[in-house]
Amino acid sequence: MKFLRLALTLGLLALIADLRAATTPAGRTDDLGQGLTYVLPDADNAQSLALLKNVTAGPAVLDLRYFSAREHAADWLAAIKTFATPKHTCFILVSPETAPALLAGLATGMPDCVTIGRTSPALNVTISVETSSDTDRKAWDAIGKGTDLEKLITATLEKNRYDEAVLAKEHAADVNGDDSSTKDDATPDDPKKPDAKTPAKPKPLIDAVLQRAVQIDRGLLALRKI
Repeated sequence: MKFLRLALTLGLLALIADLRAATTPAGRTDDLGQGLTYVLPDADNAQSLALLKNVTAGPAVLDLRYFSAREHAADWLAAIKTFATPKHTCFILVSPETAPALLAGLATGMPDCVTIGRTSPALNVTISVETSSDTDRKAWDAIGKGTDLEKLITATLEKNRYDEAVLAKEHAADVNGDDSSTKDDATPDDPKKPDAKTPAKPKPLIDAVLQRAVQIDRGLLALRKI
């Protein structure tokens, strides 16, 4: 009897786990701040449709780059059309690799949707962004691996290492007509001068397409406050 009860209990727990898995949205959602939600669905997974439904207020960025959705394109188009309203602007990120059925459906006209993608002759979008296909793909892959979105949309500016004293010297040399520069006075170990032998730091990975969506949203918010 005890064995039977144990078996029934384990079976019930397994059933509950299966039901939870079946109702858990697949993909990723993130808060981009100021009411903007980022939605990255899991391609070809009908459960991902729940992600957009979970966005209850404010606009959303729906990332459909490299999204095949061969079996669910019509479902996604219907979900987008239902979601997108004047209060729920939908920024849709696409690429030439996005499922043709999705691209065609988006191109037919969804007034409250803004399509954004990298500049490409094969892509007809509302706003095109100058970025390479390699960088675009790397950024999308990084998001899928859980990279903090803030790092991908915030550019880091490197400041020059010249201090005010060095700038003053260079200015004085220019005024006096002296062709010699302060670099002759600097030793190789002078931290104020960049070392030509030091390899340049790799540029941070920036998702220019996602960044543009956030910039447009912030601009619209600013206009509404005027």
